[in-house]
Amino acid sequence: MYTCYTVEDSLQRDVYTNMDEKEITVNMVLRHSMHDFLNNLHLIQMNLDMGKNDEAKNLIRTYSLKCNQFFDLNNAGLYKTNEWLQTFSMRYNKMTLVVQTSLLRSGAEKYDAVLRDYLDHILQSIYPNLRGYQEQLFKVQIKTEGILEIQIDIQGDWSPVSSKLGTSSELFHIEKQLSTETELKVKLIASERLE
Repeated sequence: MYTCYTVEDSLQRDVYTNMDEKEITVNMVLRHSMHDFLNNLHLIQMNLDMGKNDEAKNLIRTYSLKCNQFFDLNNAGLYKTNEWLQTFSMRYNKMTLVVQTSLLRSGAEKYDAVLRDYLDHILQSIYPNLRGYQEQLFKVQIKTEGILEIQIDIQGDWSPVSSKLGTSSELFHIEKQLSTETELKVKLIASERLE
């Protein structure tokens, strides 16, 4: 009996091999990005071939928005957070990531590592406890309208988690808005205005 592996299978094996080490190589990121890029192009082409021009245009808008969000996060100075978000599906493939940005200011560099670590801490607390077959969503909304604010909304099904989400740090005030076995909402507000 033969086993056929696709590029996606190979990517997943590479990621799982390195998951324990938490090391994602540049090559893995590039392979993952190219795979997604080709899938997106094929989906647009398929819609065009079927005469579904509006669907193809919507896909182009969606992919363009994702690229703009990437550049917005970098322009705000959130490089490590951006890297974490861009490699999210390689580490947490059981969850769907939704990112919204409204970044009007730069100067968030000093919050970057703490924000990335906090996002990862929340996921490390919940991810091993996921259960069920429903969609598991991780939503992050990042705004910089004078003050950096991050709204985190996680929806899904997980067994009870005993994790300290914290109430504040040197750089963030943390508001726990909701915590159940199917939804967690947390808001982070930077301690100082952006310059």
